Amino acid sequence: MRESLKSWLEGLMSQDRRKNHRQISPPLVAYYWDGASPSAHPIRDISPTGLYLLTEQRWYPGTMITMTLQRIGNANSASGDSVAVQSKVVRLGADGVGLAFVRPPKLHSRQGESPLHFEADKKTLAKFLRQGLQDSKGQALIEYILMLPLLFLLIVNVVNFGGFFFAWITVANAARAGADYAIMGGASVGAPAPPTANLINNLITQDISSLPNRSSLVVSICQTNNLIHTALQGSCSSYPTDPEPASYVVTSIDVTYTYQPFIPAGFKFPNLNIYATIPPTTIHRRTAMRSIQ
Repeated sequence: MRESLKSWLEGLMSQDRRKNHRQISPPLVAYYWDGASPSAHPIRDISPTGLYLLTEQRWYPGTMITMTLQRIGNANSASGDSVAVQSKVVRLGADGVGLAFVRPPKLHSRQGESPLHFEADKKTLAKFLRQGLQDSKGQALIEYILMLPLLFLLIVNVVNFGGFFFAWITVANAARAGADYAIMGGASVGAPAPPTANLINNLITQDISSLPNRSSLVVSICQTNNLIHTALQGSCSSYPTDPEPASYVVTSIDVTYTYQPFIPAGFKFPNLNIYATIPPTTIHRRTAMRSIQ
């Protein structure tokens, strides 16, 4: 009965070890003596009951190994930065060895006699792992908190600059479409008369209907006929020059639109011209085309 209970407890301790939460790539390294100079060996994962050590050694299952666990970055091990543990090989892998921590037996040393080993007990080992893993989790959390605003700012700028380029292309296409319609409308099927300024404006307004802040759209339609300038709509501050003014009529379409970013950013200093993202920006495109008189 006692042997059965003992076997059941040993099986429970060895088989349930993988049910514990395992920390992947912990900030720890392991040292063990193999006859050569001690070297740090990485740990693939670790839990309160065992670890998987990346090593070229292939000990037989059941082999007892004494090793020192040390936190990475502490070359000169201070108190609390490293701990010696007794472990038993439980399985072999392609790149390392799986070990289970073994609680050291009580040492009965006589007065004035030093024990040969200083393996940590279960409580000391649990405290060491808890502090080490919590430190790594806290460091990862701090890094995440520091990176989160930058990631959010990157997403905001991707959305806003993408919207700006879309608005710029849409306004340019609308100005070109308006100029095409102004000179070709009279020659199109079903439109024997040249289009009016109102029809041209309606065409441009429809082309930019997908943009936000459509109310900021300003369309100016200017025409030059034999050096006579006429503003069909809006104000025309300048007229394109024509090397053959007696033979052609020049029609220019001025389209002005104010782009408002989709996601406004609160971090901005307009007086210093510093913005966290693109500020409201005016897009101006002009297209001029000639038609035979």
